[in-house]
Amino acid sequence: MTLNDIIQAAQGGQGVNNLAAQFGLTPEQARAAVQAAMPAFSQGLQRVGQDPGALGGVLSQLTSNTHQGSFSGATPANAAAGGDVLGQIFGSPQIAAQISQRVSQASGINPQAIQQMMPVIASMLMGGLAHAMNSQGLGGALKDLANAANASGGLGSALPGGAAQSGEGGGLGGLISSVLGGLLGGGAGSANPQSASLQAGLDGLTKMFGSGVQTAQSHQQAIGDILGSISSQFDQKRG
Repeated sequence: MTLNDIIQAAQGGQGVNNLAAQFGLTPEQARAAVQAAMPAFSQGLQRVGQDPGALGGVLSQLTSNTHQGSFSGATPANAAAGGDVLGQIFGSPQIAAQISQRVSQASGINPQAIQQMMPVIASMLMGGLAHAMNSQGLGGALKDLANAANASGGLGSALPGGAAQSGEGGGLGGLISSVLGGLLGGGAGSANPQSASLQAGLDGLTKMFGSGVQTAQSHQQAIGDILGSISSQFDQKRG
């Protein structure tokens, strides 16, 4: 399952059509907007894994139940909470605004409509990711990770040997292995059953961070360039 699969399944399969109706677009325009937005959310979520603080924020969003109605359609999409998600995924409201502008350029949809849509899409994605995790029997592991993130010092302080600062271990997978080793005893690869469960939870979650759409390389590169400022800020913090 990918982020695009989640959006296509949202609200009983009517999520994209409902976005069109909500923002005065045709279904084709809404699909174009979603297709342009998925690579941005994908890259943003993958970059979140490089920052324990940001990862903890997203985990808290996934377990808060705030976004379930946005995905299921039981309640109107939570645009306000979705705005908070955008800031966590993209690093700041300013970068989120730049991403919205890029999505507008790629989709041909006016910037105002895209800026209004992006928080709604973010809330739908959070609800869908949580739903998928629960459906896979990984909801408990997700809650345990969020609890660890909200504990004193957060995930960053739990990393052994300064792994949070060095970023060693291969990105998100290495980061989580180090986190789990620090939280549960032993190093990465520990046989601790709880560690294995949590690792399985993160593996299941991050596998869904793929965009699931094919877009122009120039669009993906432009998104990467915008999000590069997040990496620069993180590098400065690590230094």
